[in-house]
Amino acid sequence: MSRSHHRANRRQRKKMHLGEFQELGFMVDAKLAAGQDEAQRDSLLYRFLLEAIEANGLAFGGGMNSDFSGFVVSDKAYGKVEERHRELVRAWLEGQDALQQVQVGELRDAWYGWG
Repeated sequence: MSRSHHRANRRQRKKMHLGEFQELGFMVDAKLAAGQDEAQRDSLLYRFLLEAIEANGLAFGGGMNSDFSGFVVSDKAYGKVEERHRELVRAWLEGQDALQQVQVGELRDAWYGWG
């Protein structure tokens, strides 16, 4: 599908998440520090979702095993994720002793360009 939307009307742009309806998000990745048991991993993930994601109007798709990774978007349809959201999430992740090698990706289109 072409991302060109100069001929699409408003309804079409909304349906295809283009133009003013484009949704952005960003990747997050980190390594778990050695010695984390399942309860500690669960607690870390719960606190991340509560303090860094939900508290900032965001949603997270991903998870944690030996590594932590996922994609962050707005929790509202057609919501806007901005640079400040990246920095809030980065600061939270980097503030956790249980996480190492924190990487927060650039803002990118949440719907297109994954192939």
